[in-house]
Amino acid sequence: MRERNILKFTRKRKLPTLLLIVCCSFALAIFSTALFPEVGLANIFSSAPIGSNTPDNAALLAQRQIEVTANVFDVAEPGPGTVFTPAERVPRRKFGVVGTFPLGLKDLDALVYPSATRTQREALVEGIEFFTTPHLAIEGAGPIANQQMCLGCHLSSAEATPNSRVVRDVSNVSRAARSTPTNFRFTAIDPATGGGRPADNLDAINNTGRTAAFTTFGDYNPTQNIFDPLDGTARNGASPRLGGFVQHVRFSIPECLPERIPTIAEDPNLPNVDPVTKLSSLGFRRGVVEFAGPPYIGRGLMEAIPTNDIRRFEDEGSDSQSIPSSLNNAAIFACTGDCVTGKTNTIPVPSETAITAGSAFAGGVGRFGLRSNGVEILQFVAGGLQGEVGFTSILNRREPTDSPTNVGRPGCNDPYPDTPADSSLEAHLSVPLGERNFLRMTAPPEFGDTLLAVLNNPTRSRPPQSPEGQVKRGAELFGIDLVAFSNRMIPGRFPAGGDDRDPNAINRQDSMVSCVTCHIPVQRTGQSPATTTRDGAIVAQHLSYKWAPIFSDLLLHNVPQIDAERWASLPRDPLVVDRQYQPTLSREQGATTAVGRSFATFDIPRNLAGDVFANGQAAAFGDEFRTPPLMGLGRMGSPFLHDARVYLSRLTFNTNPAGTVFTNSQVTNAPLVVRTLDDAIRAAIELHDLPVPDDSQTPNVPGAGCPVPPGGAVGNISYGPSPSSVICPPYNSEISRNHRSDAKEVIRRYRALNPADQQAMIEFLKEL
Repeated sequence: MRERNILKFTRKRKLPTLLLIVCCSFALAIFSTALFPEVGLANIFSSAPIGSNTPDNAALLAQRQIEVTANVFDVAEPGPGTVFTPAERVPRRKFGVVGTFPLGLKDLDALVYPSATRTQREALVEGIEFFTTPHLAIEGAGPIANQQMCLGCHLSSAEATPNSRVVRDVSNVSRAARSTPTNFRFTAIDPATGGGRPADNLDAINNTGRTAAFTTFGDYNPTQNIFDPLDGTARNGASPRLGGFVQHVRFSIPECLPERIPTIAEDPNLPNVDPVTKLSSLGFRRGVVEFAGPPYIGRGLMEAIPTNDIRRFEDEGSDSQSIPSSLNNAAIFACTGDCVTGKTNTIPVPSETAITAGSAFAGGVGRFGLRSNGVEILQFVAGGLQGEVGFTSILNRREPTDSPTNVGRPGCNDPYPDTPADSSLEAHLSVPLGERNFLRMTAPPEFGDTLLAVLNNPTRSRPPQSPEGQVKRGAELFGIDLVAFSNRMIPGRFPAGGDDRDPNAINRQDSMVSCVTCHIPVQRTGQSPATTTRDGAIVAQHLSYKWAPIFSDLLLHNVPQIDAERWASLPRDPLVVDRQYQPTLSREQGATTAVGRSFATFDIPRNLAGDVFANGQAAAFGDEFRTPPLMGLGRMGSPFLHDARVYLSRLTFNTNPAGTVFTNSQVTNAPLVVRTLDDAIRAAIELHDLPVPDDSQTPNVPGAGCPVPPGGAVGNISYGPSPSSVICPPYNSEISRNHRSDAKEVIRRYRALNPADQQAMIEFLKEL
């Protein structure tokens, strides 16, 4: 019996039972191979792809061809008179509270839209089970992989600290986990084996560090904006086959070595590298970046946002859509408004050949992925299925086995030929499409009780220091029109004739700090693309014509850049900085008991740019990232940012927490030690831009001041003769104008707030 079928009987989820099943399945395979040696182990399982095959491959392939040809993902604007209702939200205390893997039907109560019927939930079981089930080589997983299951990239909740007040059960709504930085001197190559090493060790100084984020690498030509993933596919066959673009490190086959990152010396793209520009004589430099699995919350709602609604917020280069702010002082940056400019990432239309083969993904305005590099959810499901876990399907028939590390190693080459025959593929189409249904139906959590109380009476005044007063003040500083937000989030509050307020719940008279410029609170949805599928009607009814609390414009924006870090051949070595824990007016348990204590923090790098892309990067550049949706931020917690660099882990928050600096109206570049959820949110806000220059308000305590490394260098990276002018450039300098982010004016306003107002914004964000 196939492994996937036996797993259905392990609903008590006893790990020893699972291991027994795996062993029995493997023994059966070996026994069969001994009896019929001409068949071989690979062929036994290649004839039985995983998945229900319901509907079958032919029906689902026909469906895919219609979807992509008609491009149902180019969502039309709803017509006049369309009635919108608030998107349903899962009760907050229930959201994300699930059992141990593999998850099943009963766990869906904590994740999907509350009004979904039992029949609708049963249609999602294949998706949730596959996402949370470990997959082995005898199923066809591998031969190389980065994780043994989809859930492997979403483990942050398991490491939640006792004082974080967030969910500690792991599911698709969890983020990638991180307990330390990654030490690439150890993960890039292991001299003892010739392979790489997974980042599975808590020691980040003398070992790898620990994270569930995955490493991507390749070569970038900034003059031509060409990225070579080093997998033999780019530049008309001129690309070297060096194992890119993901460093696979957690194999389903024990005999395989973790993939290494190719050296500069062996890369034909990189002859004669200039020590200053880091460019080779061919114009390329190496790029290595970590990316972290996001929380899959409300993605079906995002997929249903009208395309023109996304385009409407484009402001490329002009800064013309700025919203008035009473905190405005934009002349310091010579911007006309809030300095924010955003653009869409337009993905090329696929070829007819790819559509016919079933391997095409829709073109048009991107909305998914860290760089808005995908128009539809399925693109990322298919990428994880093949590139992370190692299952081929009609969507992606190519086994990623070009690793030079494992060339010639027995059992590490592709056991299944890349042929059009379905019998050579390892997963039925029902697997990725079932996964898509599950992710589409994963709802946002209900807001926190305090925010709900505010929304139920948004105009009532509250004492400033009361919980409701703080959250109300924080939302207003964020730039939200609370009446408009309430009308769109609380069922029955929207007036029958309309409310004549901003449909996105932005305060157009005074956006205060103006976080809403990018983190748009409310988006409306049109007709969900899900209607094209067999189960589409039951999915789409939860997603179509809704007011959705996305908190994102889904556009690309410039991030802070430090050239020395961006251009390095490997990311910066971990740097330990002793920092004194400072009071931040946090109400989190334990936040005041450590005041004055020093911690050996791992300094968080302040450069966010990185020139590593998927092949379909379209318009994105290395210093551009999509605005991350904030749905569920306060419920699911850290780590934050694209590579999970702002981490908060129970394994290290008392020993080696993350650290940086923070600024408000009373202090400049005070030490920030990340030990609570408040600290993590504060750090994530701070990292939206480069730090300010030190001044008379910079404290004279350990860890305060511009985070300049000792001697201006950290291992493999030198910051030059004046590192403070690079990391904390003066506002009127050329480096500041060219290397600060789109958010520079928004963050300047935030840093000018007093501590109580900053804390009010954090209290609001924890309610999302």
